[in-house]
Amino acid sequence: MSNYCLRQSRIQSFKLPNNYDINRINIGIPVKNNENIKVGLQNIGDVVLPSAHFGKTCEKNAYGYSYPDRTKPKENRYVTTIWIQPWGNEYASAEPVDIYRDCYPIVEIPPTEIEFSLLDDKLGNQYIVANLTQEIRKNHLKETVNMFLEIFGFCYVYSDNLEINTTNRRRCNWEILPPGEKPSVHLQRQLQNQGKSTDTFDVDRLQTLERYKIEQIVEGINGFNGYYAYVFSNICILESAIYGNATYIIPKNDWEQSSQKTKKELLDNKQVLEKIIHKENWTRETRRILRKFENQ
Repeated sequence: MSNYCLRQSRIQSFKLPNNYDINRINIGIPVKNNENIKVGLQNIGDVVLPSAHFGKTCEKNAYGYSYPDRTKPKENRYVTTIWIQPWGNEYASAEPVDIYRDCYPIVEIPPTEIEFSLLDDKLGNQYIVANLTQEIRKNHLKETVNMFLEIFGFCYVYSDNLEINTTNRRRCNWEILPPGEKPSVHLQRQLQNQGKSTDTFDVDRLQTLERYKIEQIVEGINGFNGYYAYVFSNICILESAIYGNATYIIPKNDWEQSSQKTKKELLDNKQVLEKIIHKENWTRETRRILRKFENQ
């Protein structure tokens, strides 16, 4: 089996040598200096969605991206929510006000969600390899290579399937929060440390969920940074502290297994009961869902 190594910041295009079969190649790196720890891979069989913190390529892979379509006319669209003090009543609580502007239509590009696995061969050599689906092999090999270059600074392309052991794979994208720890408090503390306002729509969404009876809260890591799983009696709500993402409602049954799947897999497999976009009706829709499924 032949291979070649790329060492550069990123590639602009990807073309295989003539003797490489696109349906058989592997993309990855050998583990020599604990590279697996850097991306959150601890044990053989672990699978992660690389964190968006590594750079733009990993961010687009985890969350997707959007851009304005300047070929179409502008439209009046909700852009954000701000909090203001009611006029003439200094003792009243601040109220949310939705802001609308004339903007070009937004084109949403979904995340690619390329995942990495830690595997070994018969000699005990370890590798970090990309999980290449047919869709990724056909359309996203350049992005796969650039993710390795962005994280590690090098990447190997193997001409044939690596002689790696087949093992059960376990996603490592969530961890349980200690009892009593609230995501909203953690987010407020982060904002305070950055000198930013803590009176935001992001904090308010988390506080809204925390007013209800919750059995368990799980924090997202790696590619799910900023997401929290609020486990109720009948449903699990996946909520993002990062404005612009969405809220996903999935059944409580097998929520541990379901929450290990990517957002795209949940949608493709029709495991999402409902999805709420972060916009002006979020609070109203969330209350409706909790009444519907939890009678709260």
